[in-house]
Amino acid sequence: MQQLFPALIAADRAAWLELLQREGIRSEANLDAVYGIYSDDGALIATGARYRNILKCIAIDHEHQGGSLFNELMSGLMRDVFACGHRACYVYTKADARDAFRHLGFCDIAHVDDTLYFLENAVRGLPHYLQALRGQYVAGSRIAAIVMNANPFTNGHRYLVEKAARENDVVHLFVLSEDLSQFPGAVRLALVKAGTADLANVHVHPTGDYIISAATFPAYFLREDANVTEIQARLDARIFKEHIAPALGITKRYVGSEPLSPATAIYNAALQREFAGQPALVIVERQQAGGDVISASRVRRLLAAGDMEAIRPLVPPTTFHYLTSGELP
Repeated sequence: MQQLFPALIAADRAAWLELLQREGIRSEANLDAVYGIYSDDGALIATGARYRNILKCIAIDHEHQGGSLFNELMSGLMRDVFACGHRACYVYTKADARDAFRHLGFCDIAHVDDTLYFLENAVRGLPHYLQALRGQYVAGSRIAAIVMNANPFTNGHRYLVEKAARENDVVHLFVLSEDLSQFPGAVRLALVKAGTADLANVHVHPTGDYIISAATFPAYFLREDANVTEIQARLDARIFKEHIAPALGITKRYVGSEPLSPATAIYNAALQREFAGQPALVIVERQQAGGDVISASRVRRLLAAGDMEAIRPLVPPTTFHYLTSGELP
């Protein structure tokens, strides 16, 4: 097995794309490394890739399936993941490939019908994550949750958190850990903690690997006409409903309404269908300022334009301090 990307992408990209297309798989944008296995006559017959600890774009030429190529490819990819310091390896796959991954030690986390299976091979994995969550259980008769990217944390986010805090005894606030946003995960987490520090019943957590970012969700094996946003939302909802909510006793999840983002509106609708009231989904009207919805994207646009005074009424003082000084609160 040899690495195709980044070292040899110019020479091998055409063969890689041709193999993916031949096996009905789409290429992905977010890849750290791509590997391939060649036949004796120099043809690319197997390929796999990873983004951090997520395996993607796994394809074996149909004329060479059923032998040892899959195990050879996966062993190499997993060695690469663990050599980079990760303690877990994740894969999203179709139903007909699930057993092949199970034979290599992968365990199911959740699935969406027979369209998508999410599996992990980990030193500790989901049971350890849930045990750690249960250690952060806070007693209350009304326990709610919010999941946000907060890129960066705005007064719109703050309004949503305040509402949940007023209406519940305990609020667990999860901040996406993924580092593909403009503001790194550690910065977003710090700004959320600072911006909610006065709310005693709000408990802030990083999401880790089990609440999935759209940026890392691989759609390479889904049909071209599949609604990727809906499928991702359904998977997120099932992980949350089946694993995370029971660990913390969560009975409600709050989300903001999405007048500007059709994709997020689809996401919210899919959450509502999957939850089916357990937990309840509470959709909160978005806050406005100056006649427009307060959004992180609006803040980022103003930041790019250097219009700090226009940003001031849109964010908490702690976020504004960071944006103007670069110093975390």
